[in-house]
Amino acid sequence: MSITSLRDLFPFFSSEQNQSLIYFDSAATSLKLDSVIQAQNQYYQFNTANVHRSSYKAATQVTAQFEQTRCDVQTFIKANSPAEIIWTKGATDSLNLIANCLTRSDLLDNKGSEILIAASEHHSNIVPWQALCNTLGFQIKVMPVDKNGVLKLEESLQLISENTAVICIAQVSNALGNINPIKPLIERAKANKALTVIDGTQAVAHMPINVAELDCDFYVFSGHKMYGPTGIGVLYAKLGILEQLPPYQLGGEMVKTVSFSQGTSFQPSPLKFEAGTPNIGGVLGLAEAVKFIQNDINQIETVEEQLYKRLIQILTGIPQVKLWGDTDNTICLQSFTLEGVNVYDLAVMLDEHNIAVRVGHHCAMPLINALGIEGVLRVSLSCYNTVQELDFFEKALKQSISILLDPGLDSDSSPTPEVLIESEQTTSVNNNLTLGLIAKSLKAAKGWDNTYRQLMLAGKGLQRLADLDKTPDTEVFGCESQVWVKCELSDNKVLLVGDSPSKIVRGLLAVIFEVLNHQQSCVILSFDLTEYLASLGLSRHLSESRGNGLAAVFDKIRKFCLVNGS
Repeated sequence: MSITSLRDLFPFFSSEQNQSLIYFDSAATSLKLDSVIQAQNQYYQFNTANVHRSSYKAATQVTAQFEQTRCDVQTFIKANSPAEIIWTKGATDSLNLIANCLTRSDLLDNKGSEILIAASEHHSNIVPWQALCNTLGFQIKVMPVDKNGVLKLEESLQLISENTAVICIAQVSNALGNINPIKPLIERAKANKALTVIDGTQAVAHMPINVAELDCDFYVFSGHKMYGPTGIGVLYAKLGILEQLPPYQLGGEMVKTVSFSQGTSFQPSPLKFEAGTPNIGGVLGLAEAVKFIQNDINQIETVEEQLYKRLIQILTGIPQVKLWGDTDNTICLQSFTLEGVNVYDLAVMLDEHNIAVRVGHHCAMPLINALGIEGVLRVSLSCYNTVQELDFFEKALKQSISILLDPGLDSDSSPTPEVLIESEQTTSVNNNLTLGLIAKSLKAAKGWDNTYRQLMLAGKGLQRLADLDKTPDTEVFGCESQVWVKCELSDNKVLLVGDSPSKIVRGLLAVIFEVLNHQQSCVILSFDLTEYLASLGLSRHLSESRGNGLAAVFDKIRKFCLVNGS
């Protein structure tokens, strides 16, 4: 099957609104196969029936398809029995199931009291284990990473001892794309009678999986990262372990008998862990995703290898770029930062070129903190992407960097007169407040690039908050980038000072400070931020997350006015 024909299997690209969109965020969720969508539609439109509970032919047929998918997944990951395949809502749900059931079982008795977790883990493979530790009095130990975010294998192996109860690690890092050396960790864990939990969410769409060969105790993944539906996930566990675990949730199909006088007995695995009506449509859609990967894995790997090589060629050709992770042992995902450029600003610029990338900590805050950075920009590719898209990305990336590194935005000289914050205000807007020069320059800006240039020039004139004032009390949560806002009251008027590493965010702060600074609390409380941003033409340039962040800034100011206003 050709590269073009692989792309043709995804109807996302046939939509007129998506013709110009370059989707480089497959690690967050992959695009969906036409066969997946059709399988779900077929069930909901023509074959709707519940599974396991009825004797009529339609229900029997759906139940057979449902259970055949369990067998298909068993074959897909090379498990020993379909009874080892549990349907969940996703990888997060699977990990919560494991931690919750282990907490209430005796499987951890006499196994030690330490949980080993890789420093690079997704929050979903950290937080449930913290809850287990809080309940059982266990301790978490962290398997370290090097300065680039790559697991330190030897140091990690040395942490495994007879006091290790569970080892938790992703086969592939969602934030950096590293393929972790899980086999030696599993072997050392077995030698010390510790359980192993492998998060395969970022692996299953990119490489063959063999859980029997890995010999892990648990393996989890989500359908939506492997071209399948959202809301469906898989938990694999060795049958002997599943037989010893208590149920996760109670009711519905997981019961065998129920009696007020004699209590309740439960079904064996897998039904013991599948209370209630399952996501039948999701399971049937997942079957098609599994079939695609099994049939086309060689072509998928070939395409993604070509794409990754081109991506690395682009990024290494830009002097300011710093690559994170292991570029030799990785899936087709690359995270990077740029010297002198805020990655949040860069993501905004790329979005204006209709390029979808992810920026931030990627639900891996401990990893990002260990690397000593605020966040990374992540490009995650898949078999439906093309070299032509990467060529366009290269041009857009270089143009965006050029704008963000404009010497006029970084020099120490004063901002140009047309964006001075202390300026004569004339035009009346929004509850009798008036447009200042920043607002006027934004209304007059032609094109998105000029709009962002005016924003960054405005941010250059913003009075910056002193470092000693950047405290938890002044930090604004809910923003993409870090933001601090300090509010004070003087002569019945509110004084505002703020800061952010992001040039664009500093510009947005300047926009709202221009109109709100030195105003009375009653004026600020009657201010309509949404209306004001729309009047300046900014609303269409703000992503939902950036708009929410600006709303969080305004909310902090409003709360100050409510508490301290006259």
